[in-house]
Amino acid sequence: MPESIEVRLAEVADAPELARLNQAFNGVVEPPEELAARLVDPRRVDYPLLALAGGRAVGFACLRLAPCVFYPEPYAELTELYVEPGWRRRGVGKALVSQVESLARQAGAAEIVLLTGPGNLVGQAFYRAMGYRLADLEMVKDLNG
Repeated sequence: MPESIEVRLAEVADAPELARLNQAFNGVVEPPEELAARLVDPRRVDYPLLALAGGRAVGFACLRLAPCVFYPEPYAELTELYVEPGWRRRGVGKALVSQVESLARQAGAAEIVLLTGPGNLVGQAFYRAMGYRLADLEMVKDLNG
């Protein structure tokens, strides 16, 4: 890999880059100020991480950590993972997921959950290579319709 990859927790100043990457990944268009406001919300349970190559943001991931009433350890979920196409297969995704796992482990989580689409075969292969396995069936209900 020609450039080293730095992965760190995102900061409020990173909101414009996070917004840019999120638009590329999820198609969400929003002012960076709105994302920045959520970054400083004391109620949030999400911890976004940013991957930088040569100081430029090239990917992000998000760890959701939530305390549990019925279990002693927190619930940990990898909720987002995106790497710009030109940086894929260069270790960025692996670095992001490894950092998410490290933070979850430090917080006392016993496992980490992730959701991906049934047609995302490339993503599924990546996660399997990182040691993930199929576990549960997800069911969803739309509350807005």
